[in-house]
Amino acid sequence: MKKYHIEENTVQETLVIPLYGRLICSEHFPDLFSDPEAERICASLDYDFEKRRRKMESPAGLFGALEVAQRQYDLRCEVKDYLKEHPAASVVNLGCGLDDTFRQCDNGICRGINIDLPDVIRVREELLPAGDRETNLAFDLNDHAWMDRVDPSKGAVFFAAGVFYYFQTGD
Repeated sequence: MKKYHIEENTVQETLVIPLYGRLICSEHFPDLFSDPEAERICASLDYDFEKRRRKMESPAGLFGALEVAQRQYDLRCEVKDYLKEHPAASVVNLGCGLDDTFRQCDNGICRGINIDLPDVIRVREELLPAGDRETNLAFDLNDHAWMDRVDPSKGAVFFAAGVFYYFQTGD
């Protein structure tokens, strides 16, 4: 199996933290947060997870992993609720990283749009290539041109799981 290398101290490394949190949560709490996709993706990465594991196995690390997994669960619930009223809506994941929320919520007719920086989308295309009715867009969220790629005519739901803390206040 080809492994995708993730450099430490890069934007791409920020993809690993929530993904690995999901994996840790799945290992510790499988009845609550089973996440085989996080396991599959982590297995596809060339990255020193052992250093991260030591931090994640601490009480504070486990709390952080639970927060990540719970946030993903909450977002899925909100998106699924929106799709009950707007089943053909666009589901827009801002700062998507390696998040698979659209796939978890896909009702067979909605459209998924995953937006992140170009180097992040390159990794995503390797590990989570866009499926049917799904598009991965390489944009800086501050470049509002991505908004022209979203069709809101049948509804649109936007969410951001963990991107805004990388922004400056003015952004």
